[in-house]
This record gives sequence, C-alpha cells and structure tokens, in this order.
Amino acid sequence: MSIVSKEQPVESDFETLDSSSGRRLGKVGYGIDDPRTIIELGVAGILSVAVGIFISSYTATSNPRAAATALLVGPGVGFLILVVVTALYWSSRLGKVREMTKIVNAIPWGGGEVVLDLGCGRGLATVLAAKRLEWGYALGVDTWSKARIYGNDPHSVFANARHEVVESKVEAVKGSSVHLPLADGSIDTILSGVAIHHLARRRHREALFTEIARVLKQGGRIGILDAGNGQEYSTLLDKVGLRDIEMHRLRFSSFPPFHVVIARKPYAE
Repeated sequence: MSIVSKEQPVESDFETLDSSSGRRLGKVGYGIDDPRTIIELGVAGILSVAVGIFISSYTATSNPRAAATALLVGPGVGFLILVVVTALYWSSRLGKVREMTKIVNAIPWGGGEVVLDLGCGRGLATVLAAKRLEWGYALGVDTWSKARIYGNDPHSVFANARHEVVESKVEAVKGSSVHLPLADGSIDTILSGVAIHHLARRRHREALFTEIARVLKQGGRIGILDAGNGQEYSTLLDKVGLRDIEMHRLRFSSFPPFHVVIARKPYAE
C-alpha cells in the first residue's frame, strides 16, 4: 500500500522506491554527516602535527627558539583540530541517533499514523517512527546526496528497516522536499534529522515550511533536529500557522550544538 497521494501523483522528478529497487543491498547504519568536512579537518590536523614536528627537528640545532615554537604550535593546533574531528564524528555517529530517538519517544503515538521523514538520508527517523507504528506507514523523502552523509543511499533505508523488522511499514520517494507529491493534510507526523539546512537554501526555506504546513494534518506534529538554525525554524513555523512551538538548544550533547524544534498544526476554528 502506497502513501504517496493519488490526488497529487508523483511527477517526473520524483521516483517511488521500494526494497526491491535495484539488486544492490544497502548497508545497515545511519552514516556520518558531512564526511568530506571530517576527512579534510582530520587531514589538516595530522599535517599540522607532522609539520610542527618536522620544523622543530629541522631547526633544533640552528634555531632552538624556533624549534620550540614549532613543536608547541604545530602539534597544539593539530590536536585541537583532531578534537573537533572527534566531536563531529561522535555527534554524527551517536549524538544524532540519541537525540532523534528522544524526539520520537516524546510524540504521542496511536499506531496508525502516516509519518513523513524530510531529508531521510539512510532512514534514521523513518525507522524510529516505523517501530512505533502498528498499521501506519513511514515515508522517507530525499535526493540522497553523497556529500551529505557517508554512504547515503535509498537502499540503506530498507536495509535499516529490514534490520529493525519494520520493512513493511517503510517507503521512500526520491525527490525535492520543497514540492512534495502528497495531498493537503495527508501526514500525521513530520520528522527531520540534521537535514533541513541541506534541503533548502535560506531564501527558499519559507517555501519548504509552507509545504510542511500544507501536507500536515490539523493536530499533526513536527519534530526537527538540526545543527543550529532553531530560531529561524521556529519563526518560519509560526509564519506558516503552526503553534505550540518549542525550541531547545542541546549545548552539551553535540558539536556543533543541535537545535530541537517541535510544533503542532492547530485545528481549524
């Protein structure tokens, strides 16, 4: 059973996927966010340490003061960069899973909800939601940019769903989150994990949040986890008519600090 709207069928730039799409099996796990940044910083940190040690060794006899400075600055800066790399890796590998789990656990579930995961990546929020459903469905929408998450691939959504024994409750659609192929008021719950800042540039975000408000049912809820921008998202949710908006900064559980924004679409008066 598909939860993609018949009233607004998938357009040519959308592709509905399932677990049999292609023969390649995806990998279990939710990947590392912004892998290129982590790799580049890691290389910079290692080079800083190596260059500092090399200069110190090379100038130890001819210029002891320069050698001491190089030995202090090079490894010192390199160590700080590697600390940042470790924090980014930890936040991506463990922090986002823990915080997204908290968001999902805080939602009152009935078991029959239709859930939308915007920028689903490898399916973290999709699978977490599907585990709370009995006869509902969780739909992940993404373009699966390889630069955003290491191993970003729709096949991994189904691999993770299969691993958690919820494959029958998961669907995926490839396409833009700004123009969703879903009917008005067709979604009970919208989730998004560390994705919205990638889904739309700042000047296009109002269109994204307008689309969120369009597809969300009256009384429906949204839970957003992202690396910052919480105040902006709160303002946009208020602008498109959502209420009971809460924003939390998780200063000590991630780097850079995650922001959590939750809201509800009110019933018509």
